Amino acid sequence: MSNITVITAADANFKEMVDFAYRSAEDVGYKTIVYDLGGLGYGKPFNGRVSDAIGAKIPSKPSMILDALNGVEYNDIVVWMDADAIMWNRIDEITDEIWDFGVTVRKPKSSERDDLINAGVVFVRKTESSLKFMDLWIKNCSTGVSDQKELNQLFQFKNADYLKKKKTQGMVVKCFSCDLYNNFYFKRPQTDAKITHYKSKLRYMWPRRTISKIPKMASMEQKLLSSEPRF
Repeated sequence: MSNITVITAADANFKEMVDFAYRSAEDVGYKTIVYDLGGLGYGKPFNGRVSDAIGAKIPSKPSMILDALNGVEYNDIVVWMDADAIMWNRIDEITDEIWDFGVTVRKPKSSERDDLINAGVVFVRKTESSLKFMDLWIKNCSTGVSDQKELNQLFQFKNADYLKKKKTQGMVVKCFSCDLYNNFYFKRPQTDAKITHYKSKLRYMWPRRTISKIPKMASMEQKLLSSEPRF
C-alpha cells in the first residue's frame, strides 16, 4: 500500500488555522509537513509566493507539493490541504485505485462561474508522469496569481467528468468527491466528510464540524478545540 504524507502551508496570518490543519492530520496518524511561508515560527521554511489578489490562491502551492514529492518513495502519495481545511478521519481508501493525480470536483449543479476543480485539497502520487506535470503546473503558476485557475486551465474538466477518471496531460487523473474529501457544502449535515474546507465566506464557521450530533465527530472536534498547541 502507498504511504500518505499530508502537507499544508501558511504564513503568520493563518497560524491559528494551520495549527488545526496540521494537528488534525497528525492526530489520525499521518506524517505531516507544514511549510512556513513567513513568520509562522515552526515547520519547514519555504520562500513561496502567496497572492494578495482578492479570490486568488497560492501560486507557490505546486512548488511545495513537488518539494514533498522529492522526499517520498515512488508510488507514495502527497496530499495537499489548504490551511483552512481540517481532516477528521483517515483516507487510506484513496490508494485503492491506480492514478497519478487526484482532484476534487464540484457537483454538476455548481455555477458555471465556479472553477470545477477546487484545489484546496489535491492528491499527487509520485510517478514519472506526475513529476513531469508538476513542472508544467509550476511554470504556469509562475506568471499568475493563483494555483487553482492554472490547474483548471490545464485540465479543462467539464461537469460530465464528475467522479470519473480521465487521461489528460499524460496522466491518469482521478476525480474525488468533494462531499468526502473537500467538503464546503455547509448548508446540510456533513455526515461522511473526512476533510472539511472552510474556504472564503465559510471561515466564520471554522473550526466547527457542524455535525456535532454524531458522537465520533463531536469527540474529534472537542479534542482539537481543547488540546494544547504543540508548537
